[in-house]
Amino acid sequence: MSGEIKPLPLVSIVMATYNGAKFLEAQLDSLLAQTYPNIEIVAVDDCSKDNTVEILERYAARHSHIRVFRNASNLGYTKNFEKAVSVAVGEFISFSDQDDIWAPEKTTQLMNAIGDHPMIYSDSQLVTEDLQPLKKHSELKNQTTFDNCLYFTSDDCIAGHSLIMKRSIAVAAMPYPNVIPYDLWLPFFATFYGEIQYINTAFVQWRQHRSNVTGKAVDQKAKIREMRTVYQMYRDACPPAFDKERKVFQQLHDSYKSYSLANNFKRMQLYLKYRRYFLAMKKRNEFRKVLFCMKMFFKMKTLG
Repeated sequence: MSGEIKPLPLVSIVMATYNGAKFLEAQLDSLLAQTYPNIEIVAVDDCSKDNTVEILERYAARHSHIRVFRNASNLGYTKNFEKAVSVAVGEFISFSDQDDIWAPEKTTQLMNAIGDHPMIYSDSQLVTEDLQPLKKHSELKNQTTFDNCLYFTSDDCIAGHSLIMKRSIAVAAMPYPNVIPYDLWLPFFATFYGEIQYINTAFVQWRQHRSNVTGKAVDQKAKIREMRTVYQMYRDACPPAFDKERKVFQQLHDSYKSYSLANNFKRMQLYLKYRRYFLAMKKRNEFRKVLFCMKMFFKMKTLG
């Protein structure tokens, strides 16, 4: 029938909660205020000990497009998001933390620009617990479009709360590895399906907590094991069309066999050769990027 208006695709906003009662209502209110007219909100609680579930169920009782799930046992942050994606039904997935604040136009603006791209993301405004502005994410990392998985070798500038992606790709990327943050694994995986788009607007107030800045001591052998596991997963995920990238991940994997001079030199060479990708997100000029690569001879590079 001519002139028929096609309905907008459903966007599933998936939220992983755990002891989030303090800021949860403000975030739920901002999700409900989204101007995009076709959303569902899927909240999966990971065995909270406060009244997080009580808040979620109270909101769900008032809003039919909110669905709440409770895990029988604690899955952890990444696997909780994976569970949320698995029960979502939208054509697109949008990830939400439990303590941020979204601008009302966030979903609309991202959906207007995503087109046929596998993923789109935007800038974020870092704020204190009481929403006082700090820096923007784009002031800390170079944010742009990405069309190759090598950009996500050891760094990320795409916060999970800032992205929307096709659900089919988020499902294809399962299982999400516990050793890689989900919002690093998913952009890496999305580049197999096309270019990731970027909007240079901060749509999220991203709360920063002191508890988020916890440095854990990791011994050298544990670092080596972790990086070998990561690069093995990256290598194995590469489709046949990405054979060049697969070989780079294999070389990185081999360079982490030990902290020997030969492996350090091999790793430094790889960083120099592929610094266009490996260091694309760093706020450094070319000279400082070369210096960074030289330092790879002396130290390990871990994720982040």
